[in-house]
Amino acid sequence: SDASFSYEIIIVDDGSSDQTYAAALKWQQGGGSEALKRGELRAIKLSQNRGKGFAVRVGALSSRGQQVLMVDADGATSFSGLAALEQAIESGADVAFGSRHHLAEESTVRRAWYRTLLMRGFHMVVRLLIGSQVKDTQCGFKLFRRHAARRVFSSLHISRWAFDVEVVVLSAILGLRIVEVPVHWTEIAGSKLNVALDSLQMLRDIVAIRVYYFCGLWSPVVEAQ
Repeated sequence: SDASFSYEIIIVDDGSSDQTYAAALKWQQGGGSEALKRGELRAIKLSQNRGKGFAVRVGALSSRGQQVLMVDADGATSFSGLAALEQAIESGADVAFGSRHHLAEESTVRRAWYRTLLMRGFHMVVRLLIGSQVKDTQCGFKLFRRHAARRVFSSLHISRWAFDVEVVVLSAILGLRIVEVPVHWTEIAGSKLNVALDSLQMLRDIVAIRVYYFCGLWSPVVEAQ
């Protein structure tokens, strides 16, 4: 209802070989203008696959809004949860993490048993190596204040699945407040995650985050332009 409100949707194609970019271009060039109303769609195609973390970094640093929402394209998280994330930001948080952990009775999670087991094991590793109290680092539904998004993503090193953990570490170093908000999430078939290989890579990346930041080899950029 606010006539001054506007938004943009940024689709980052991480070097895919399907028709994602072509479909996004069709909307960008006018095919979806009626549905977008006061919004704008921009499509970015990477020349090769660089990883989810890299693609999210490109999208976040290309954004122009006062708030930056990171959301997975599979639609696993309902957009009805956005209002609660916005409320967390308005209440003082710098970053609001959508969470599939049972933070409240109204949290609803439907997922395969092995993914639940892996998630619990993963967050045990995160707590042991990183010391974070964030209960669900990996949900692909996060809202940032603009300054927080630019500081965090300008400093990001991890390009693949474990980048969310580095977001948590960077936020702590930068003094940014993270709040978790329960969201409705349903598992969507077609995940590109290779459970065995990607789990090992994520473990390696988490160890790298712990060692490199602890030793001072990685640190946030002084100022993001």
